[in-house]
Amino acid sequence: MDLADRIVAAGLEGERVRAEVVEGGEVVEVAGLLVAFSNLPAPELNGTRVIREPDDPAAAIEEARAVFRSRGHPFFGIEIEVGRHPRVEAAIRAAGLQRVESWPTMAVPIGLLPAEVLPADVEIREVREESDLEAVRAVEVATFGTPPEIAEGFVGRKMLLDERLRMFTSWIDGEPVGEASAYLLHDTVGIFGVGVVESARRRGIGAALTIRAARAFDDRTDLAWLQPSDMAQRMYEGLGFLPISQWEVWAAKR
Repeated sequence: MDLADRIVAAGLEGERVRAEVVEGGEVVEVAGLLVAFSNLPAPELNGTRVIREPDDPAAAIEEARAVFRSRGHPFFGIEIEVGRHPRVEAAIRAAGLQRVESWPTMAVPIGLLPAEVLPADVEIREVREESDLEAVRAVEVATFGTPPEIAEGFVGRKMLLDERLRMFTSWIDGEPVGEASAYLLHDTVGIFGVGVVESARRRGIGAALTIRAARAFDDRTDLAWLQPSDMAQRMYEGLGFLPISQWEVWAAKR
């Protein structure tokens, strides 16, 4: 299995896990498509991916849209690796969906990551208790502009109980300034939600959080991967991450 194939498989597992660790989340399989709901009113937290090539891609997409409608969501979205499923891509365009985001998937063998370097006044803590979740939510709101009520619903107690998930926060003078999450997905680590508040950026905190997350599961994994924003891509390149594949998100009102 090549790197792109490993990441596709891990990404599917990641969609399942990210839905399962949210209270009220669910996963539905529809005609070769995986529909993963947080069931929060946020399009980016409810999505669709291809498990296998549907016999009728257009019908599969319409069936997945119907599942969104049945949950009361006024939106529909699907994330797909560019070039892997041409018939599904054609059906997405024919269905009138619009491309709303595009990003690379980047990966690095964990053994090739540099040593973690942390500024002297910065501490990284693993999130272990319910009382620690408020710091994650605070950074989520400050860094990504997530509405507080969405952060409250997404970052919850079930995340602490799942052995496939580790969360980390960074602190300066008793205040949370950064976050990162590591998901054990087959024999890989998927790294999500790396964020540092604006006042603490450009100090290496994001890089340190990424390295800590990549090594969260010790020798159970050999590959770390993520999907960076444009702003963060150079930082990940500096850590040794290389682009493996390109992904797009297509969306529509229901």
